[in-house]
Amino acid sequence: MFSFLRGWNRRSSSTDIVLVDNDQDSDMLPSLESSDTYETSKAHLRDELRWIDLFIRAQTRRWQVLIARHKPEHLWGMVTITEQEVVDYLHSPFIAPDDLLDALEYKLEFDWQQASRLRDDIARRVDNTSDETLLRLKHVESLFGLSDYEKCVLLIALLPELDSRYRRLLAYLQDDATCRHPSIELIQQILHPVGDGFAAFAASALLTHHLINLSSDNLRAMRFVQVDERIVSYVQEQDTPDKRLQPVVTLMNPVLYWDDLIIQPNLLSQLQSLTQWRSQNTQLGLTLYFQGAYGSGRLAAAQAMCAELDMTLLVVHMDDALRSPETWELFVDLAYREALLQGAALYWSDCERLLEPEHPAHHWQYLTAAAERLDVMTIFASETAWEPTGRFHDSRFVRLDFPMPNYGLRRQIWETALPSLSEFRPPPPERSLLAETLANSFQFTQGQVHDALVTARGIAALRDPDRPLLTASDLSEACRRQSGARLLSLARRIEPRTELTFDDLILPPANMRQLEELRGRIRFLSRVYSDFGLERRLSLGKGLIALFTGQSGTGKTMSAELLAREQGVDLYKVDLSAIVSKYVGETEKNLSQMFMQAEDANAIIFFDEADALFGKRGEVKEAQDRWANIEVNYLLQRLEEYTGVVILASNLRQNIDDAFLRRIHVIVEFPFPDAQARSHIWQGMFTPQIATPPPEAIDTLAAKFQLAGGNIKNIVIDATFRALESATCPEPEITLRHLVIATAREYQKLGKPLTRGEFGDEWYQWIQEDIL
Repeated sequence: MFSFLRGWNRRSSSTDIVLVDNDQDSDMLPSLESSDTYETSKAHLRDELRWIDLFIRAQTRRWQVLIARHKPEHLWGMVTITEQEVVDYLHSPFIAPDDLLDALEYKLEFDWQQASRLRDDIARRVDNTSDETLLRLKHVESLFGLSDYEKCVLLIALLPELDSRYRRLLAYLQDDATCRHPSIELIQQILHPVGDGFAAFAASALLTHHLINLSSDNLRAMRFVQVDERIVSYVQEQDTPDKRLQPVVTLMNPVLYWDDLIIQPNLLSQLQSLTQWRSQNTQLGLTLYFQGAYGSGRLAAAQAMCAELDMTLLVVHMDDALRSPETWELFVDLAYREALLQGAALYWSDCERLLEPEHPAHHWQYLTAAAERLDVMTIFASETAWEPTGRFHDSRFVRLDFPMPNYGLRRQIWETALPSLSEFRPPPPERSLLAETLANSFQFTQGQVHDALVTARGIAALRDPDRPLLTASDLSEACRRQSGARLLSLARRIEPRTELTFDDLILPPANMRQLEELRGRIRFLSRVYSDFGLERRLSLGKGLIALFTGQSGTGKTMSAELLAREQGVDLYKVDLSAIVSKYVGETEKNLSQMFMQAEDANAIIFFDEADALFGKRGEVKEAQDRWANIEVNYLLQRLEEYTGVVILASNLRQNIDDAFLRRIHVIVEFPFPDAQARSHIWQGMFTPQIATPPPEAIDTLAAKFQLAGGNIKNIVIDATFRALESATCPEPEITLRHLVIATAREYQKLGKPLTRGEFGDEWYQWIQEDIL
């Protein structure tokens, strides 16, 4: 390096080189330390500054000869030209700006020769220094590919940042007391023996990587050069990230290892192979694209890779980055510069934000261009897929999918994350059974599991702030809350009725066995596909589709409620009016959104009156028939892709398209109740808080009126209101007359005639008196 100084041998000197010291006024430099290596980065920086100081000394002598000797002291620092300066100019020959008079050059030779010898000594000591000693200035030079000239510029601009004497000296050399940083013109004069560096400022690595900043003077030569604050702190052995990045990034020293990851074995193997390749090819670019849902282990995987590579991890929080006051291009440059200085991998979270259609496309383009250009291990984390187009032809790009954890992994996540038994209210639940139940009910990622635990502790604290002990119910409720309510726009959450059980459901034994089979399939759904390997055999159809058939009011909705409550998940009833649209393509769009949100919500989806969506496809006679059939085909596809539980309710089984029937796993029939079943329903509707007719009277009603459970419910509610209205004592009573009149009103709602033959003489007389 710096061979341009090797030829200065016209004059020798035995004068020792002296150290630049704030307390020393000597014009000479003391000798260097006798060590053949550098023990610290600070020692190396001191010698580099001592070396560049010799060029500044030469410039000072030049200034004294050309300008200072004609300028009175009282005019120093003022932009004035003396008469003597004008006279000297008129009597001197033309000299090009980059030339020196031979006499002046001879006068400056001494400092340049001293610099040449010092340069050789520094180079020798650097070569002998162990690689384990990080020489920070040398590291900056290597990281950003600085030329010899650019390194000189950086050193000159560093001096006033580190020593106040140079701020005064540089002001003197520019004849302006306000100029405390070197201008481009002054730097060119100082580095005269190095060569013309004006072109270097036009396309300099110093500017590209923001190592220096230029003032905004209109005349380029007069722009001042200032070293960026982060570079000043770095060469002074300070590792705090750039203050412009601090609100946006987190610098992590990873403590996670391969054994800490709970991910698919094949994904773990891929990560380990990439890590091994990176350890053997540290100078080659590597960009990884981690695609997966929130909490799917992407950040943990990045930490494990960095721990294996003995690297730090610089995490950029995208939401904060987009709110940064800096321009996007500057922010990206600063982030990559910081990663280079820290020797860190760079992790960009939530990159799906940049891939949204409404987001400016150039943001993502600039970011990927920086990842391709710079030798920084970059990891993009996103929930959406992306493949490069026109990028990464000369560097390695790998996309890895982080799928939702299967049942086995979810159970492992819960077993690892569940708190100790001492944090549960006595008697504590069986840990493995609780983990199994939660893993089967909720398709959560590891991040969602930890969020649910935080929510559960908050629920426990509301119940007892002094002793916030958890229960299994707290965890189930927390999981439901974490699943969110994003389905509310397309479906309605049905609040579970906690007082009802399957014993309250009145079904014939054969139909009850159908329902019991469905309960078992829901309970072991995840285990069957995960533990027994069926998941690997099937690409579609991993969910569970059940069909409930029967007339209205026979218990279909109640059964769906009980199934959801037993699993500890929410039941969402699809709003068909919000799903079906008259506009082409809108129905499919709504269906796609609904199923995606349902998977996030870990809910059971209930299609009531499913005939509207799942009805038989008809012959295509008009354009609208074609679009209707397309909607049915799309619904078939989304049903097969859905991994949760879907319940279809239909009044008539024969109305369901055959293609849907082939995909249905379980059919539960809800027959119209017979007299005995209706009697049980009547009795089950009454509460102990109000008196009712004797059982014999109820049996008579059940035998006489063929009504479904839903109609019986309406009658009992109506009769209760009538009992309160006609009560003559504090304790009202539902009489047989109340029930008969309420039944008559229900008949009217159903459009059935009220006849003497149907009700009998006595009851019909009541109807005439109270209704007709």
